[in-house]
Amino acid sequence: MTVIINAGTPTVSSVAPNSGSIGGTSVTITGTGFTGATAVTFGGTAATGITVVNDTTITASTPPHAAGAVAVTTPGGTGSVPNGFTYSALNRKCRIYSS
Repeated sequence: MTVIINAGTPTVSSVAPNSGSIGGTSVTITGTGFTGATAVTFGGTAATGITVVNDTTITASTPPHAAGAVAVTTPGGTGSVPNGFTYSALNRKCRIYSS
């Protein structure tokens, strides 16, 4: 007997935190069907430090300068959440001196 299991398309339900600084924010992605995940992207740019914890959880670090949908790709397809992560503006202070 041969058993063939077709993995379904993954679903992404949330990203926590859903905002952070430009690149390097550690996030937890939750959803379903993550076993065998081959890629995680933020706005089309690959995340780093991807760890598939289990079928419903992935941890990763955000790439620099990418915003938009968070997508998880598995052998069964790609699932995403639109606008899943927002980059916070840099908090820079400027001082103007006059002489």
